[in-house]
Amino acid sequence: MSSKSPDLRVIEATHVAPPQGTIAGYATLPLTFFDVLWVHLPYPFVERLFFYRYPHPTSQFVSSLLPSLKSSLSITLEKFYPLAGNLRLTPKTDDKFEIYNVEGDSVSFTVAECNEKFEDFSGYHEREVSRFQNFIPQLLKSDELQPLFAVKVTVFPDAGIAIGITVHHAACDGTSSMQFMHEWAATCHSQTRTSSQGPLIDRNLISDPCNLYNIFHDGMLEIRKAIVALASSDEPMLAPASSLGPMLATFTLSQEHIQKLKQLVLTNAKERNVSFHCSTIVVSIAYVVVGYFQAKCIDKSTRVGFGLSADYRSRLQPPLPIEYFGNCVGFVMADLDLSDLIRENGVALVAEAIGRDIKRLDDGLKGAENWIEQFKSFFANPIIGSAGSPKFKVYGVDFGWGRPEKVDIISAAKTGSMALAESKDVPGGVEIGLALPKSAMNYFKKYFENGLEQLPV
Repeated sequence: MSSKSPDLRVIEATHVAPPQGTIAGYATLPLTFFDVLWVHLPYPFVERLFFYRYPHPTSQFVSSLLPSLKSSLSITLEKFYPLAGNLRLTPKTDDKFEIYNVEGDSVSFTVAECNEKFEDFSGYHEREVSRFQNFIPQLLKSDELQPLFAVKVTVFPDAGIAIGITVHHAACDGTSSMQFMHEWAATCHSQTRTSSQGPLIDRNLISDPCNLYNIFHDGMLEIRKAIVALASSDEPMLAPASSLGPMLATFTLSQEHIQKLKQLVLTNAKERNVSFHCSTIVVSIAYVVVGYFQAKCIDKSTRVGFGLSADYRSRLQPPLPIEYFGNCVGFVMADLDLSDLIRENGVALVAEAIGRDIKRLDDGLKGAENWIEQFKSFFANPIIGSAGSPKFKVYGVDFGWGRPEKVDIISAAKTGSMALAESKDVPGGVEIGLALPKSAMNYFKKYFENGLEQLPV
């Protein structure tokens, strides 16, 4: 099979706008310190692919489903209007960014057809990352305006549909973007406006008494330089997809596996008389981290890092409602010597390191002025991050033709992060998408499968 992304026949390349009158003239939405963290990253885009079974010809999709898909998108953009706008520098400033909306704004919407096998792309097996590229919509900057959202729908005749979305992370986090997807799907499914109130769009709800915006803006500019310098290396979170080796695969931890991992971790913690936050996410990430760095064949004396993002809405004072639209995430960053990580109790040690840092989040934004320095230290070592969350319920995004067959975060595969989601078929389970070179993937698969078989009964 070719490693080239398949050629697609473009059926329609258009734009979808919110209903007329959504914006009276123009509107601006200033970025907060949570948002500006993402502006200067070399690759600030989140790319998701939703694969659906659809055993009908392309002509039937175009005549029967496409009109409702576009009209429901327009309706949903009325509530989530910032996604139809553009990111820009606030006029007469050189460091203040805003989302700028004017009447007539729209999002790019492309429909294409692919004559290759749907199953080659929509499975859990190893797939070449580069093969997904043409299914992902691009956000191309022009005239100092950066689009924030785009859609590309690819039809596999008589087999399935892929809905690809790209979101600029400065516009919103995963909680907000997945709220948008659920709203869009529900509107399409019901063929009418939903009764939900929609997102809460008010950046004044986030105060900044410590001037975190300037600290984060200036600090991320420095970090960008370091990331760009490392982009040609083989550091897992910073390298382009091609140097990661082109293989993307998805692994599932069942609820039984997760409970056994928790038992293993908590037993080890009791023996060492330590306590920390131990959750499904913590043990899932810990299990993957150990196998990931073993598969990378890094020198045992190396310090390695692992991290995840955490929703801060409930952690702020006063807390924000879950409907708040924008970015509101903090970061868990932990590290260990690889020699400790590969010990017999390595999973427990990684879980402890993550769990201890999660506990720090209870203090809200205390110490947030030090995040940039922590980032710099974190990026100095081989690292793996995480994207997504089982809480997003990606397999509940039903446009009216059934649940997704598969959901992938392609941007995570490109940047070397693991992608987390709820299991499609195993209640209480977790899916982990991971990209590795072929030889490293073979090692990780053996580690993953053999390790689960050896868990205590």
